[in-house]
Amino acid sequence: MLVGMIFGAGVFALPFAVLKAGIFWGSLHFILALLIMIFLHLWYGEIAYCVPGNNRFTGYAAMFLGNKAKWFAFLITVLTYYGALLVYGLLGGIFLANFFPLSPITLSLSVFVIGGILVFLHFEKLAGINFFLTVLLLGFVVLLLIIAFSYIKISNFDFANFNFSFSGDWFLPYGIWLFSLAGFAVLPEMRDMFIGATIKNFKRSILAGILICAVFYLIFIFTIIGVSGKMTTSDSLTGLAKVLGTPALVAGSLLGFLVVFTSFIALGADLKNIFRYDFHFPPWLAWLSVVVPPIFLFLTGAENFTRILGITGSIGLGLMGILIILMTRKLRRERGDYERFSKIKLIAGGLLMAGIIAAVISEF
Repeated sequence: MLVGMIFGAGVFALPFAVLKAGIFWGSLHFILALLIMIFLHLWYGEIAYCVPGNNRFTGYAAMFLGNKAKWFAFLITVLTYYGALLVYGLLGGIFLANFFPLSPITLSLSVFVIGGILVFLHFEKLAGINFFLTVLLLGFVVLLLIIAFSYIKISNFDFANFNFSFSGDWFLPYGIWLFSLAGFAVLPEMRDMFIGATIKNFKRSILAGILICAVFYLIFIFTIIGVSGKMTTSDSLTGLAKVLGTPALVAGSLLGFLVVFTSFIALGADLKNIFRYDFHFPPWLAWLSVVVPPIFLFLTGAENFTRILGITGSIGLGLMGILIILMTRKLRRERGDYERFSKIKLIAGGLLMAGIIAAVISEF
């Protein structure tokens, strides 16, 4: 469940972002983002494990931090969802442009419209095939490495010219890594499968899911940059096709489109339900609140999906991480074991929060 939630659209933006920033910054941001997301997922998993009921992020925020925090959590959640929906629509158009003789802009708009109609028609069950598409996508990554291995050139990584300076796109991969490693939404559902099991086993599954995704991301980045080098494109596949030919482009584009389109519908349906059930919007208004903002952002010129991923990850998920840290501290105080964690995990939480705040400011 967690791998299916995490591994998705972000994978296509990572090679380009790492190449733009340089191998040094791309690798450093990967390590930082991986550590941050491991800690945050384990802590949020602890909240989900210890709190009974069907609460989600906004509900936990209200429970531990008060009503104002609930609205702040809601705002963060909605903006993060809009960023993700915008990215899915943009990528969907780019992938479709490899099949149809139309501009990516026109095709992206079609994805927004058709996806919005399916969200309105209650096609939420399409989200169930995301897991199987993720398995296919993981298989595609491995197959791609096997096919492309003889084309990989170590010189494409340009290890001799590491960029250590704070210039250019040095910060670009950080937010994209956060976005690509995020799977918070599924943790309460995972918790339901661990009733009667220990929290230690629950956390092991969380850690395993994140690490599996991280390994496959690294394989994909190594393959794309190793083959394409400086020809690596923002969607990864177009540049790859110049070396491996059209079949790789067609297979990757078809699978990539299916992944982002079903993710669009699943995420849109989930956001619609948040508006309907948590804030009692009428069905038509809940639907409009889902489909109109991403289309508006798209029409006003928000077309650079790597930048959108970076902003959504750095700011949206960064602010979400701060609330998770505060909620975890409150949970431990209420359980009476706050002091037991204070020497190590309290320091780790403080350092983590300081780093997240610095990254949010840097992204702004």
